[in-house]
Amino acid sequence: MEYYFHPSPRPSSLELLSDEQLINIYELALEAKASADFVDIIRNVLSGRNLLGSDHYDA
Repeated sequence: MEYYFHPSPRPSSLELLSDEQLINIYELALEAKASADFVDIIRNVLSGRNLLGSDHYDA
């Protein structure tokens, strides 16, 4: 299944998080081996904030 995260007129829960909170959730999702779809959604939000520049977050 392929999902694409579309920002809505009202911000989603992920969009309301601070950059630091979002990065922490992303790292926890990777450690917990969360579903690829969930990780991709977080990655899309991180990418939209230009926070995926380092190798650390390109897992």
